Amino acid sequence: MSRGNGVVENGDTATISFLGKLNGVAFNGGYSKGHNLKIGSGQFIPGFEPQLIGLEKGSCKVITVTFPADYQAPNLAGQETTFDVCILDIL
Repeated sequence: MSRGNGVVENGDTATISFLGKLNGVAFNGGYSKGHNLKIGSGQFIPGFEPQLIGLEKGSCKVITVTFPADYQAPNLAGQETTFDVCILDIL
C-alpha cells in the first residue's frame, strides 16, 4: 500500500472520477465522481484497476479496456472502451 508515497499501489483505495466512452461517445452508467475503488479487488472490469497503479494523486489517464463478452449491458458486451480516469485521493 502507498503509505504516503503519493502513488497508487495494489491494495490501496483510490478515490477516482471516471468517464467511460464507446467509440468516443459517453455511455450510460460510465460516469462517477468520488468513487472509492480498492485496487486489486476486481470490482471493475478486468484490466481497469492495474492501469491505475503508479498514478499520482491529481493525475489523469485515459485507459482502454474490453468489456467481457457476457457483460450484462448488451451494447457494451465484448466492446473495447476508453475511460478518462482521474485520481482524486489515495487512502
